[in-house]
Amino acid sequence: MGTVNSLFNFKVSNVNCYEIIEQVDKEPITLHLTDRLSVRLYKDCRPNCLETGELQKGLVLLLDGQELIEEGIGFGVPVVKYEDKTFFSSKAYVSIKKIGSNYTLTKVYTLDTVSLKKFGSSSYIDDGLYSTLRKTFQRLYLKHKKLTPLFNKVMELRDLAKITTEFITVKPRGTVTINYRFEPAAINVQADFSKVALNKCREVLVLNEQGSSVFQRYVDSSGLDLLGNRIGAWETVTANQASLQSRSGRISFSLQNDGAAMFFRGFERARKRFSWAGLSYSMLPNNGVFDYSIGLSFNAK
Repeated sequence: MGTVNSLFNFKVSNVNCYEIIEQVDKEPITLHLTDRLSVRLYKDCRPNCLETGELQKGLVLLLDGQELIEEGIGFGVPVVKYEDKTFFSSKAYVSIKKIGSNYTLTKVYTLDTVSLKKFGSSSYIDDGLYSTLRKTFQRLYLKHKKLTPLFNKVMELRDLAKITTEFITVKPRGTVTINYRFEPAAINVQADFSKVALNKCREVLVLNEQGSSVFQRYVDSSGLDLLGNRIGAWETVTANQASLQSRSGRISFSLQNDGAAMFFRGFERARKRFSWAGLSYSMLPNNGVFDYSIGLSFNAK
């Protein structure tokens, strides 16, 4: 079948195609890119999988009707870091617009949720202490690859220690509007941060994640080729282009290294805890607009 980039053939499920259509019910919008590949956008926090279950998701990639996102956050999801907390979204508004034969999906994410680490039934863990411990663990994890099975067991045993992540709703610090525009060559993403509170803001991010059981391999234009945990949990990408793909290379998504933002790759897989692989952008606080494209490739053979 070749690449999706040259074969977009739009069909829309669950909406009537007028000039501007509001998505007011709970059913997701699904765009069929080819006869086998689709993307989906939910109004609520579905799919509710593992750690990210209570958070809003971006575009969900589907193959033969099966969602590939797992515990990933999806394509094009904003996260904003402040001095006190990192803000996620648990509430959003979704709409679709059709101009000619092209569709644009819009999702307005409300930055209304923060995470807390909880020990047992009532005690919360200090964020600074937990962050230091996690970074130390991650450095050891990446340095000693032969011990990866042991480290994964430690992550899984966090349940036995009764350490959980709890997302709580707080006073919002603004909204981020993400437009997903579908053209023959790419999925173009535009993130508008103009309504984000910048006081004590340290960093704005746009995440692009799908499931790590499918996207197990990382390759980039510098020739780097990594499998599984060797990808790293949060590593800087210096190559001009990077891709996450299935082990065989049959399906992949690719992003460009944009000079206006730092570029990162990530992969985590631990039973009952994490299952995501992603390519993400990080920027200094701003009220501007950030544009980028996601390339999809699928070989049916």
